[in-house]
Amino acid sequence: MTLKKKARLALLVAACAAAPARAAFEDMGFGARAPGMGDAFTGVADDISSIYYNPAGLANVERPKVMASHSILYSGLSDGSSLGLSVAALAVPLADGREGTLGASWQDFSLSGLYYERTMQLSWGYRFAKGTPYEKLSVGGSLKYLSHGFDRPPEAYNAVMDNLSQTGQTDPVLAGQNSTSAPDADLGVLYRMTRRWTLGAAILDALQPNVAFGSGDKDQVPRKYRVGASFKSLWLILAADARMEKAPDGSMDKQLVLAAEKVFPSLDRGDIGVRGSLGAGTRDFRQATLGLSYKIQRIQFDYAFVMPIGTIKQTAGIHRLALTYHFGSPTRSEIAENELLAQYDQLRKAEDYKSPSATASLDDPRLADVKEKVEQEDFYAAGKLLAAKAPDLLPDSSVVGLTRRLSAVSAFYPSLAVKGREKTLKEQLLSAGAQNFLNGSDTLAMKQLAYAQSLDPQDSALSAFLDRVGEITHIVPDRVPADFGRSWPEYKLSQSDDYYSKKNYTEALLKLQDLLSLTPNDLMALKKSGSCDYMLGDYAGAAAYWRKAAAIEADPVSKGKLMKMIEQADLKRGKESGWEPAAVVQQAQQQAPAGSPAAHVREIEKLYQDGADYYAKGDYGKAADSFRKILTLDPQNSQAKKALERIIRLSR
Repeated sequence: MTLKKKARLALLVAACAAAPARAAFEDMGFGARAPGMGDAFTGVADDISSIYYNPAGLANVERPKVMASHSILYSGLSDGSSLGLSVAALAVPLADGREGTLGASWQDFSLSGLYYERTMQLSWGYRFAKGTPYEKLSVGGSLKYLSHGFDRPPEAYNAVMDNLSQTGQTDPVLAGQNSTSAPDADLGVLYRMTRRWTLGAAILDALQPNVAFGSGDKDQVPRKYRVGASFKSLWLILAADARMEKAPDGSMDKQLVLAAEKVFPSLDRGDIGVRGSLGAGTRDFRQATLGLSYKIQRIQFDYAFVMPIGTIKQTAGIHRLALTYHFGSPTRSEIAENELLAQYDQLRKAEDYKSPSATASLDDPRLADVKEKVEQEDFYAAGKLLAAKAPDLLPDSSVVGLTRRLSAVSAFYPSLAVKGREKTLKEQLLSAGAQNFLNGSDTLAMKQLAYAQSLDPQDSALSAFLDRVGEITHIVPDRVPADFGRSWPEYKLSQSDDYYSKKNYTEALLKLQDLLSLTPNDLMALKKSGSCDYMLGDYAGAAAYWRKAAAIEADPVSKGKLMKMIEQADLKRGKESGWEPAAVVQQAQQQAPAGSPAAHVREIEKLYQDGADYYAKGDYGKAADSFRKILTLDPQNSQAKKALERIIRLSR
């Protein structure tokens, strides 16, 4: 027998012996994401790996998922042994999660084709419904079927002595029973203390099944106790796990692992994740891990590297790969993340601002004659002048942007000048929309053009112009539905009323603010805005809206009612504190510097990035401050308004 075969045989005997020199079904991890975090997943438990670590976490899986992984364990061992672990898993929410989430997995551990351990597992996790006394609690459990065995080598019938010499006799261990199986169970619980902090606990191998090969022998799988905590923000997780289980020598093994995970998201290039951990414990347990992931659309790839320190010698560590596929539509949290990324991407591209990188400013002294023609609303002549100047101004890409915009306007409306009469409301809105479009104030331009189009839905040229402006600005036109039959302001009031009836006061207020951005003295919109702020607890904002409404209210009875409402809001304001988004917007409108926001684009971009970073970290106070500063620079900034409103909803 060669030395290599002797070493492999000795390893097999150690693995299969009835005496607990090595415990069967040791914790070998699951997949690649959690092992990249040092398996500190008890308090995280937010994906399909919850089947293994804490079945209560299956309740956090909002859409069906499948996962397959393979691990090379302790590569580079001096005896040439090959240890591998393969895993397949499935998780499916029942009735959209209302009846919990069902999970199933299959694991196969093998040692050089000689020894194997297999685990089949059926798990269920359930989160108690909101409004119940246990709404912060999730519970779960798993039923497992464990089996292991070994293939009898030729040495089973030609026993090996202590000096590794062969005797020609049957080996009582290797020739005996070579497989066994037993049922087992896991239990888990999660408790969400706050939106960010979660506690978890799990008891694994709760039945401590006896998996000894001999009928009279005893080889119990040790019961494992896990307690964990996690802090989660939008793209960051910090986690800690404490573990305890009986060691093969009868003592208690204790381990502590600290881990972190950070995701760097993007809208169209996929999300990259990095993670790592450090762990320490009894019997010289020390471990460091690193992990990477890449997720694009519904597919996620994970890799983990685990390096034991001070225990197993002469190994190149553990390498794990996993592939996860997500079925169904994006979850609510994924939609919120994409919305935030989209808003920042929009801002970064300056689609809503007068950015020099997007379109040249008509205030450029070189374009003085072009600006004059634009102000005279002779867009055809302005386009000819700009075309003549373009060769001298290029390669400035912003000139190309302005040329594109001016060409679009002049193609539909060579001139909007009117002589001998006053312009109609439609003509006023069309002129203002065209001017703002050329000056880069895209959000305001789109509202004005949509308002104009609603006044004459049969005007096909205006409808086509609105579509063309939407293509250039990448803003979807906020059209009034054809069957509505009324104008854009009435449509906004109707939308607001619908949200208000559903008690969604934030969205109702946003629709009213759209209307007030064009008609700041709309009496009904001012009254309704005050009511929305009052219901949101923003009493200062409510009083401000109502005071403005009272100043223009002609009916004495209605004015008296408004004054009483203002008095009530002022009393409430003195008793309670809270967010005041409408007041912030009004203050921003009063303090905003003169001129267009072009000079502040870079500062606004930085403030938005800071706000998004604070939001991801869960620091809502600092995030709100950043978005307020944006509104000071640009009161009409829709992205900052929406972000601030989202923070308000989360903070209530």
